Amino acid sequence: MGYSLMEMTKEYQKSCIDRAANVCYQELDVPAVFPIELKQYLPNIAYSYDKQSPLRCVILVALRDIKQGEELFSNYYTIVS
Repeated sequence: MGYSLMEMTKEYQKSCIDRAANVCYQELDVPAVFPIELKQYLPNIAYSYDKQSPLRCVILVALRDIKQGEELFSNYYTIVS
């Protein structure tokens, strides 16, 4: 049911001219109040109980439902809110 970031990244490919994007990139600033006990699940982050530091991530956002095993394609656009 759920996918790990590693599984999704392995399947990720940039879109081709003959395939529509099903994911897009989005920058995400992790809030300073993000629970410390959950920071261990963010890749490539050093976390500690006594020091808070800002973190910006680039995440993939599904543009529609993604089936297990489906290849991921992006057109490199970002979502603007």
